[in-house]
This record gives sequence, structure tokens and C-alpha cells, in this order.
Amino acid sequence: MTTKSIKISGYEILRPLGSGGMSTVFLALQRSLDRKVAIKVMRRGGGDDDDEASDDGMQAGKRFLLEGRMMAKLPHRNIVAVYDIVSNDEIDYISMEYLDGGTLSERMRAGLALSDAVAVVVQISSALQFAHKNGVVHRDLKPANIMFRDMHTPVLTDFGIARMGDATSTRLTQVGMLVGTPTYMSPEQINGDVIDGRADQYSLGVLFYEMLAGSPPFRGETPVSVLMAHLTQTAPPLPVEFRAFQPVIERMLAKKPDERYADMHAFSDDLKSSLVHSDTLLMRLQLDPDQNSSEQLRALGFSASSPSGSIGFRDSMRGRLSAVAGSQPAGASSPGSKPARAPSASLWARLPLWQWVTLGAGVVLIAIGAWLSLSRQGGLTKEQQQVVTLLMQHAQQLSDKGDLVAPADENAYAYAQKVLDRDPGNHSAQELIDGIAKILASQSQQALTAGKIDLAAQLGNQALLVHPDDAALRTLAANIDKAKKAGQVQEQVHDLLQRAQVAHAAGREFGADGSYALLMQARTLAPDNAEVGKRLDADVAVLLDTPRKALVAGDANAALSSLNALQPNLAANPAFVKLRAEADAMLKKQQAEKSFVTLLASGQAQLRAGHLAEPGGDNAVETLAELGKLSADDKRVSAFASELARALLADAQRLDGTGEAQHALERVGLALQVAPSLVEAQTLKAQIEKRLGARASKLAQDLSTARQAIAEQRFVAPATDDAYDALRSALEIDANNADAKQLMTDLPKRITAAATQRARTDSAAAVAMVGAARKVFGDDAPLATLAATLDKQVAGERATAQAQQLRDHIEKGLAEAMPDATQLRAGLVDLDALLASDATNKDTLALRARMIEAIRAGLNRADNTTDFDALGVLLKQQAKALGGDASYAALLGQAPQLRAKVVAAEQARAAAQRGELVLNAYPWATVESVLDADRHPVALPADATTPLILTLPAGSYAVSFRHPQSGKPVRIIAKVDAGKRTQ
Repeated sequence: MTTKSIKISGYEILRPLGSGGMSTVFLALQRSLDRKVAIKVMRRGGGDDDDEASDDGMQAGKRFLLEGRMMAKLPHRNIVAVYDIVSNDEIDYISMEYLDGGTLSERMRAGLALSDAVAVVVQISSALQFAHKNGVVHRDLKPANIMFRDMHTPVLTDFGIARMGDATSTRLTQVGMLVGTPTYMSPEQINGDVIDGRADQYSLGVLFYEMLAGSPPFRGETPVSVLMAHLTQTAPPLPVEFRAFQPVIERMLAKKPDERYADMHAFSDDLKSSLVHSDTLLMRLQLDPDQNSSEQLRALGFSASSPSGSIGFRDSMRGRLSAVAGSQPAGASSPGSKPARAPSASLWARLPLWQWVTLGAGVVLIAIGAWLSLSRQGGLTKEQQQVVTLLMQHAQQLSDKGDLVAPADENAYAYAQKVLDRDPGNHSAQELIDGIAKILASQSQQALTAGKIDLAAQLGNQALLVHPDDAALRTLAANIDKAKKAGQVQEQVHDLLQRAQVAHAAGREFGADGSYALLMQARTLAPDNAEVGKRLDADVAVLLDTPRKALVAGDANAALSSLNALQPNLAANPAFVKLRAEADAMLKKQQAEKSFVTLLASGQAQLRAGHLAEPGGDNAVETLAELGKLSADDKRVSAFASELARALLADAQRLDGTGEAQHALERVGLALQVAPSLVEAQTLKAQIEKRLGARASKLAQDLSTARQAIAEQRFVAPATDDAYDALRSALEIDANNADAKQLMTDLPKRITAAATQRARTDSAAAVAMVGAARKVFGDDAPLATLAATLDKQVAGERATAQAQQLRDHIEKGLAEAMPDATQLRAGLVDLDALLASDATNKDTLALRARMIEAIRAGLNRADNTTDFDALGVLLKQQAKALGGDASYAALLGQAPQLRAKVVAAEQARAAAQRGELVLNAYPWATVESVLDADRHPVALPADATTPLILTLPAGSYAVSFRHPQSGKPVRIIAKVDAGKRTQ
């Protein structure tokens, strides 16, 4: 069903919005009212010749029209509005309200605040209550079926499987058919029982649980396992912060409908009661404490009346300190809430006289109660008790105003401390301080969530100064510090990307300020940054373009030449490493092909010259063996073998014709070893063996085996079918056989020649060959000499390989973006070992120069003395490894000036982050201590009497004064702003 195929009078179809099992929803323009609507069009299927399809289509049509009529009977702000229902011969459609605020599913994926979750569940429960009252059970409540008209109004949609609850309703689902979505389906739906509105209540409970916990209560790998969980399992407890909702959730998710709420209205009342009686939930709701109860409840979607016995949000929050979550220190504000303020004069002016009398009496009663409480504690005089009561009242008033820790000592925290100084066991003061710490922590977390890191740090520091041993606050401080560092990294990465862009445009790809180096620094700082990875890959692709084109053209040497030039900078880059491997493989393949062609040409020449199996070291049989080692499956090898076998057969026939049957049998044996299936050779071999007899045949076979083994360099054991064993067998048959004696005499020479040749490409194989031969020919002097030579060669190759490994390791370390002192130290250890073995190697000396430049770049890049000094110490310690390069002495001389620049920059940054704290008191006082947020003391002058001016890093500090008259300390929290003076 396409947009173009739909024609509806009075509407312009714009585009499809979605598709379901039996319908498609389109966005359309209703021309008469010039408004956008959603048109749900039923898809028609089947035909008159298909009774079953026709019946299904009729049933689907009835369900479709029933859905529209049910929605039309439910005028409610949280139920989608229906404008028109049409069913005729051409089309069935429902015209309804167009909702463009997205679905609840989308909002849940993005994350919901507690207030949003409560607002959704309250408003949808209201919609369901209205539907149930009008006899409609939705039966498919889920996030996808809740859409939004605007930011704050959820709307219930899709009544496609809803059912009228009256006895006369038509049953349009088949008996036994399971309808609904497994994740949200009630047990009675699963069991196929008769259902009512409490089934929707269960589904809403699942949805509410999911919004609070982040995942639905019942999960499984298959739909069946989810359904079984609904029937048999209990929902896991809610997260600790939402445990006040636990009784509500448990009742909504009761397996038996009778154990749930009687209706959605009862649920809404109980939910409201749970909210207003929970400090934790009220703080998490982050609502405006200056609204009255009705306004707050309406903001969430509740009806204006409160449940029986409950109290207003504002009264509850103010009475239990929860509402102060909206309060802030002077000049600060909390994300998503308004600053707390004292009740306006106009509000008090509107109070009637009787309320004034009541309030006054209440204050007196509170004072009397506090006095009695204090008198019961003992230890305080009547006058002291009165002072404590007044101080506590003032502390509470300041808290209600939002003056928690500022300004100066005229704040709730300071007055609570004064109470505790006079009455250390005062529970009200301690509870107030605990509440202040919680509020500051909540505000800090809100600021952190909103990305206001500096404000979060300020509030978090103040909370820590109030409650220094709170583990949760320490965790919050660590999270803030982590976010601050992440922000700093993000700024650094942004700066590096901009500098890299400039360098790339200027053609500076390499060097400390080159595009590649800057991008590598950015990747080191942010390994998962997609933009950095994309830019780095693009730059490397450009750099590797030339060698890649050379490879495509088949020019491996040119590709390797380009890659060698890039190696110092790209050695550790995966794309470079991969392309280098491809180039090496191509060159190796080309070299192997060249060797193959040369060897094949040599074999053809040997065939033409008649050098079939002799002389040793220059015959076609040996060449065939070498060709087989290079490429046994190459068709050219097979062709050459066939040609050689024919030549050997021809020579055998010639020898047999001249009466040299013994030699002929050797030749035909070689021919069969080269081409075992050559029929003519098999026939000739059988004829000669018949004439010569078994003994002569065995001798000829041994000689053939020996020649073939020599050709394939299977000289002695442990090689299989080796030449030495074959020749011994031949001599046992005929001790005077000239061919066998000559081959045995020449065998050590052949081994020496073969091992010498093999050592050029595989010294280890040559050593093994000579070692095995010496067990047989222990007295052969040339073999002994060659063994000593090979031992030296292997040792040299091992040393060369080890040196190259060290150089590769150093090179990869230098190719890193920002090698630190630890990485450079490891590289210098390798460099020292290289220089000790060979102080003149040009590659090693080049690496030494690059190592000095890497240290120079690190010193120039260091922005703090700690990093600079780590490199500076390394520079001085490595005089032995680096001293031979002239640039080392120059860098050593420049180090003090470079360090002075780092110190100056560090001091400038610190100064920019400092402010002045002016401490004063009347008539004067001694400043006993100044502690930062980590409770570390600030150094004070010997004379710490006020007035006292301290220069401190920006932040909050706990200051303790001792006044000469009272003798008791006064503690305040002071905030220092960078570049400002705080009085």
C-alpha cells in the first residue's frame, strides 16, 4: 500500500507513518480545516473465491471499525481523538488526531526523570480509568502505544485489540487466541480467562516498573519464557531509591486480579500518598517548592484533591527539609528548578487574623516543646536552653530561605554549628546539618547531570565540608573530577584537531607539529573518539596512496621504497603494517618467480645438453627437485618432469640397445621416479629386470634411488630413502660397483656443496644437514670446517635478528603520539644494548638521534613540572647512551630554560585559579584553621588574628574562628572565586 495508491476525498495523503498487522497509518492534510491528521487505512485481502480469506477479511474489517468506534466514544485528553470513521466498497479508514511528540519507547531509551515517569503513569491511569468506566479494556498497553501530544501530555493509542466489557459486545478474537504483548501481558490474559480493567492495571504496573528500574520485571530468552515468568515469578525489588513505590508496584503486579487495586482511581490515590510521604521521592522529583500542593499535584497529572490523611507537597518538603533541594547558595541555581525564596509579604498580608493567631500559638508551642526537650536532656541552664531554642529556630528559618552555607556566618549551617557548640547532643541541629549535606549533594548531582561542572564541584565541595566522612560524597567528588578531566580532554582534543587541520592544509604531515603527530596525540587522549579515528584514517590513507598504487601496478620495489620513507613515522600504524606485509609478500613472490624462471631455463639447458642425472650439481634431475621445492603445483614443473622422464626413458632405451642393460635399468628407474605412471618406462623396466635377474635389478634400483635422493638432497638419515642407505645397499650387492663407489666417495662433497648453497637462504637447515652428515662422515675435514663456519653464521644472524627486534621495538615506541618518560626509558634500555653490541651501526645511530628529538619534543610539550622533570632526569641519566650525539649536549644545555618556561606557565595558571579570602571579625578573632574540601589544612601565618588575607585556589573552605569573648570556635564555609576577593 503506497502513498500514491491511496485516494481519500477531502484529504491529501502526505507520507506513511507506520504499518501494522492489518493497517497502515498515513500523515494527511485535511483540506477543509487545513490541519494535519493521522489516517489509519485497513488493508484488504482475500477474494470471493476464497471463503476462508473472505471470512478473515470480514472479521478484520469488523475489528477495525470497532476500534474506531471505541476510540470515538472515549473523549479524554489522554486518549487519541477520532475525527471520522469511513467504511465503503472502496476503503475502510479512521481519521484521528496526529501526534508528533514521539512515543514513550523513544523517551525511555533517552532516559526519563522520575517526575516524567510519574506524570506518564498518572495521566495514562486517568485515561484507562475513563476507558474502563465506559466499558473498554485496552488489552495491549505498552510504551509503543503511548505517544505524546506535546512535551508533557502522553496519549493512549492503538485500541486495535481492545474489547468492550459489556455482555453484548461481539467476540472478534478466536477462542484460545493470545492477544497482547508478552512483556506487558497480565496472567489472566495469558491463561485466556475473562478480563476486566485490572488487566490493564497489571500492564501499567509492568510499564511503571520498567520506567523506574530501567528494564521490565519479567524477562526471558523467548516469548514463552516471558509468559511463564508472568505466571510463576515475583518481580525483583525496585532500586533502593524507589523502594517507597514497592507496595504500589507489588499490588499492581499481583497475580490474582482481586489482589490488585479495585480501579485506576484507587491506584492513583495510593501512588499520590506514597509520594507525599517519602522524603527521598520528593527530593528526586525536583519539583518547585514554591508551588502550592494543588499546583504540584496537577503538574504531575493528579487530581487537585489529596488522598485522605496526606499533606501538601510544599508543607511536607518544608517540614522535613526535602523541599530545600531547590535552594542554592547565593548566586547559584539548581538545574530544572527555581531558586527558593522566603514567603512574600503579600502572602502574609492576605492571611486572616485567626490564622495569624494560630500561627503564633504554633510557634509558642514549638518553642515550649523544644525547651522541654532540652530541659529533659540536662546540662543546660534555662537561659542556655532559651538561647539554643532561638538559634535552632533561626537556623531553620535560614534553611527555609535557602541560605544553607552562605552568606558568611549568616546561614543555616553556621547557626546549627552554634547550637551544637552549646548543646553537642542536639538531634535537631544534627538532622538539619545532615539535611543540608543531602541538599547540597542533590544540587551537585543535578549540576553534574546538566553538564555544569564548576557549579557541581562548588556544591560538592560544600557538601564535603559539611559531611567530610560521607563515602557517597567522596564518590560524587570523584565523578565530578572525572567529568572535569573528561571536559579538559575534550578541549585538548578539539584544539589538536584544529591544529592538525592547519598543518594538513600547509602540507606538514610529520614532525612534532605535523598533522599525523597531532592526530596521534588526540587519539592517545581519546582512544574512542570517532572523529579523531576518521581523520587519522583519512590522513594515513592519503600517505599510503603512493605505495598502494605501486602495489596495484605490481611494482613491489617501488612500494617498499615509499613505505621505507614512511616507516619512521608510521611504524606502529595498523594500515601501514598491513600494507607493508602485502608489499613484502609481493616482493617475495616476484623474487620466487624470478628464481623459478631462471632455474627452469637452466633445467631446459641441461636437457638439451644431455645432463640428465650427471654430472653432480649440474643435471636436470637435481634441477627438477629444486623446482619442486619452489612450486610443486606449478604446471611448468609437471611439464618439465614429463619432458625429463621421456629423456631418461630414451637414454635407457639407447643404453639397453648397446648392451648396457645395468645402466639402462638405472635410467628407467630414474624415469619412473620422475613420472611413475609412464607406461613405456614400466614396460622397459620389466623387460630388463627379467633379463638381468633379481640381484642386478635390486642393484640398479638402489643406484636409481641414490641418484634421486642426491638430487633431492636427501643425503643421510634421518631423511627418508636417503642416498647413503641406498648406496650401502648397492655396495652390499656389488662391492666393486664403480658407480656406487664413486657416488659414495662424492657424497660428502655433494653434502658440503648443498649445505653451502642452502646456508644462503636457510642457515638453520644447512646446520641440520651438516650435523647429520658428520654423524656418518665424522672424519671429513671440509664438513668440519663448514660446520664451524655455519655456527658463526648462525650466531651472527641471531645477533642481527635480535638487534633488528630491538630497533623495531624502539621505532614503534617512537612512532607513538606522545611517548612518556616510562616508554622512552624502555627504548633507551634497548638503545644502550644496541650500542654496546655495535656502536657504529647507522640504523642504531639514526634511532639515537630520533630518541633525543623525542625527548626534546616531550620537554617542549610538558605543561607541568612533574612531567618535565621525569624527562629531565631521564635525559641526565642516559648520558652513556645518548652522549655520542652532538644534539644531546645542546639539549642538555637548553633544559634549564625550557623548565623555567614550564614553571612560569604553571604559576600563571595557578594564579589565574586563585582568589583572595579576607577573614574578619568584630572586635577580632584568631583563625584557628582553614581546611579545603579534602580536609587538608591551609598554611596560616604565625599571627593568624583577623583581619587576615589569604590567597587560595578557587573552591570552598571550612574556616574556624575563635573569638576572644566567647572562647568557643565558630565554623563557617567560605567560597573563593578565581580572580576575585571574597570578604
